[in-house]
Amino acid sequence: MIAATLAIMMLRDYQAAADLLWRDIYHDRNGHYDFGLILSLALRELNPIDFLAQVERSRVWGPFHGLVLSIVQLAGGPDYRLAIVPSLIGWTVTVIFSALIARRFFDDPAQRAFAAIVAATLVMASPAFRLLGSDVMLEGLGAALSAAGLWAWIVAREDLQSTRRWRWLAIVLTLLFFHKGNYWGLLVAALIAVWLLDDGRKLLLLIRGAFSHVTTSRALAALIRDPLLLAFAVVALAVILITLRGPTVIAVFGKPVSVYPPGNLLTVAYALLFVRLAIVWRRHRAVIDPVLGVPGRQILFWHIAPVAISFLLPKRLSTFLWFVGPSNSGAGPSYSLIDGIDLYWGSFSAGFSSAPWVAVLALVLFAVAVLSLRRFPRQTWVVFVFAGISLLSVLIHPQRQGRFLGSWIFAVWIGAGVGAGMLLGLLLPLRMQILRWGAATAVTAVLVVALVRQPPSAKAFDYAIRMVTGPSNLDLVRPALPDIRSARTIGMAATFGSSPLLHWMAQEDCKCRKEFAAFDPGAVTSRGGVRDAALDYFARSRAERIVVVDAQSDKLALNVLGWDYDKLAGILDAAQVQQRYVRIAEYPVPSYGARVSVWALKP
Repeated sequence: MIAATLAIMMLRDYQAAADLLWRDIYHDRNGHYDFGLILSLALRELNPIDFLAQVERSRVWGPFHGLVLSIVQLAGGPDYRLAIVPSLIGWTVTVIFSALIARRFFDDPAQRAFAAIVAATLVMASPAFRLLGSDVMLEGLGAALSAAGLWAWIVAREDLQSTRRWRWLAIVLTLLFFHKGNYWGLLVAALIAVWLLDDGRKLLLLIRGAFSHVTTSRALAALIRDPLLLAFAVVALAVILITLRGPTVIAVFGKPVSVYPPGNLLTVAYALLFVRLAIVWRRHRAVIDPVLGVPGRQILFWHIAPVAISFLLPKRLSTFLWFVGPSNSGAGPSYSLIDGIDLYWGSFSAGFSSAPWVAVLALVLFAVAVLSLRRFPRQTWVVFVFAGISLLSVLIHPQRQGRFLGSWIFAVWIGAGVGAGMLLGLLLPLRMQILRWGAATAVTAVLVVALVRQPPSAKAFDYAIRMVTGPSNLDLVRPALPDIRSARTIGMAATFGSSPLLHWMAQEDCKCRKEFAAFDPGAVTSRGGVRDAALDYFARSRAERIVVVDAQSDKLALNVLGWDYDKLAGILDAAQVQQRYVRIAEYPVPSYGARVSVWALKP
């Protein structure tokens, strides 16, 4: 009830000044909101083909957040003031499951209640987590699904014959995979690690038995006789060779065709292996099913199968491997583990904790829980393994941002709640139940009053990547909306680069789907180069209207790509000399000292 009330208050606070959230022109929130809005409009227009096509294109970021947002938009109408609702749902669900998980460590009612309340309070009191939970970002639902997955594992391991419990775990894992692959990877790694602690020996014996009669010569003979496996080996070898070789072009019917990167070939190789394994399972299902048992069958049917089938879609497997692999690092030469520890301690103590002493207290309580690990059921150990694997992963990954704690740090707060419950039991024996309840109530009241409604600090905004000063980006587009409302195809060329901002604002304004093609400056080297690229954009564009934004602001520059005003002003040069479009309107944007103009395609 408290979490839901706080979520409603957070929504109210956002809606009171909704424009101010949209301050960072390059922020991922623009893309996340644009995707959810597109899905909702496709549903509104009863266009299932467009809907499914958009879902299929969601390769880097999974479609789950967009699907939830589309349902919200379908119910409440296209309205950016509802954009944070999925994250608020995720924030609330994370609080609830954190409390439920902490409760399952104890049998004593007072300890159960105290552990749950401390864990939930630390989640609710986190400034940076609250900011991420009231943004259009993936951390909120990611944390919620991860927490739900931990809880589902704990209750499923309590009853290995419960089809319902294991199916619930499998469904949660599937939703998490289709939300964001790296969040899924962290949880699955923790579940596998804990499972191996319990059943690793059984698995090893099973593998030994299965391969006891297999020799190298028999395996090679089977490979040569099996056309599917042979084809898989050939295509897989081609993928490896092309990857090692680099950019490769081959001639097909006299036309050059690039086969690098070999994403489609990888899908072909995977499809061949998938079909072969499906045949094996179908032929030997009577033997395989009893070995899998209830847990294995539910995980196979409700998690592994949907994920495996999704990889049959073009480029989805290669995109997934790129996203979770080292290639997606953005790392510079200054990688340092010490720097990573310093960054994430600062993020935890100054961003995700309302004060440094709260961070220290949480870690001390977490340590108490770790030292008491043998007192707890084995299935609950997954919370600590998940926290450890997640911490190690963010530390060793070259790409670092303080917000990367957002999807898993709740596990530390659960551990802190468990540690608090342990201390309550150690300091006040079971026969002192009245004192236990009194102490739990007093500490809870202090925590809630002192922490939960404390406003976020400037550091918390920084770690949550939330700008707190400057005008809203919506000002840059809003004046042009009436002039592009009737256009089905629109474009945008701006002296700050490329952003989905215009697309979602134009679609929300007309409550209709619009084709959109923004001018992408790419790697900028000079104003003349931008001018030539922009001239080509105007010459090739199919847009009925193009919005040109002339805005000079340091907050709009993206120096890592060379996107600064002096170079991107080449767009303005191109607009003046191109011959396909005519300017039909121009408006000042006082908040930015900018001008926005609308250009119409000549008849």
